[in-house]
Amino acid sequence: MSGVVHGLFTEMIKCVYNPSHSNLGEDMQDILSFIQNHWMLGIALVIIFVLLLAIEWIRNKQGARRISPVEATQLINRQEAVLVDLRPADAFKTGHIVGAISIPFAELENKSKKLEKYKSKPIILVCAAGLESARATSILMKIGLSAFILAGGIRGWRDADMPLVKD
Repeated sequence: MSGVVHGLFTEMIKCVYNPSHSNLGEDMQDILSFIQNHWMLGIALVIIFVLLLAIEWIRNKQGARRISPVEATQLINRQEAVLVDLRPADAFKTGHIVGAISIPFAELENKSKKLEKYKSKPIILVCAAGLESARATSILMKIGLSAFILAGGIRGWRDADMPLVKD
């Protein structure tokens, strides 16, 4: 197997550096031969590709766009965006973004009405690493709110050297 892969790789390199060397028909035959001999790898590749497409489709369907810490800062400064910190209260106290409202994810469904007064402003959801925010958007969509997700959550904010305050 490694000989075939090495041979294909070598031919690709030759074609990149010398396009006249391209022997596309022969290369395609090698690829088809490889797939016939290693059909399980081909099936695995197709499954992985389909899963990646499904994940992207689900992300797009959620309606929430991931924004960087810089984009979040611009929304806060220009459009008075509201930050909603979804981390537990003790994590919020150890450090949060200035002006953020603490509504732990576990309580979001019960306290989502509290956010209705911010319908006219952009809402930015913040969690520890950006994962809970995606689930929170579906809760907010049920009451007619749309939100942005801070990419990387509070960790992404820290990694971008943005300020945090402690209570």
